[in-house]
Amino acid sequence: MALSEDTTQLKQGVQELEAEGQQLRQEMERLRLMNQRWAQLAGTDSLTGLPNKISCLRALAPQDIQHARTRGEAIGFILLSGDNLGPINENKGRDAGDQVLRGLAEFLRSILKGEERLGHLDGSHYAVVLYPAGLEEVRSRAEELRLQIGVHPFPCAESEETITASLGITSVDSSAISEPRSAAEKIFQSLNGALYRAKKAAGNRIEIAVVDVSL
Repeated sequence: MALSEDTTQLKQGVQELEAEGQQLRQEMERLRLMNQRWAQLAGTDSLTGLPNKISCLRALAPQDIQHARTRGEAIGFILLSGDNLGPINENKGRDAGDQVLRGLAEFLRSILKGEERLGHLDGSHYAVVLYPAGLEEVRSRAEELRLQIGVHPFPCAESEETITASLGITSVDSSAISEPRSAAEKIFQSLNGALYRAKKAAGNRIEIAVVDVSL
């Protein structure tokens, strides 16, 4: 009888601990979402600390376009994404994947040049704005980034991972732009299409987006 009671109490104790663990996980997820919301309101991405999509499309990119217009310069855009992050998330977990994303953000930040600007739009998508930059300058810079990312080891769980990157690029004549904010949205829509083509072609490559900002 005593053994049966002990077993029952042990089971109850385990169930209570499991319930408490579930509550703790739910609370942690609630706090994560809250922090993410506050970061969005602040204009930064909670994972990387970089300007987020709203900040990039509604503030930073339009500002850069306007600056390029005042100088009469072409402005370049790069949208890049890690190619093989899915298997990392599947095999090592989401935290490991997030670690690689943070590492990629830190690495990109460390190799920025001059007036280049960096943002984290969502998931594995990062934006780089550079000016003055015609298409050949953007292509050359994108190739530098692709090669540098491909050989850089990123901390991941208890080890390191290397990843490749796909990139969509474009350069626009800022003098043809009448409304910087709508132009920024149009530019990144086209860059998304170019990035999709790069990934569909097995990744680790650059595709050019053709953007008509005069419409």
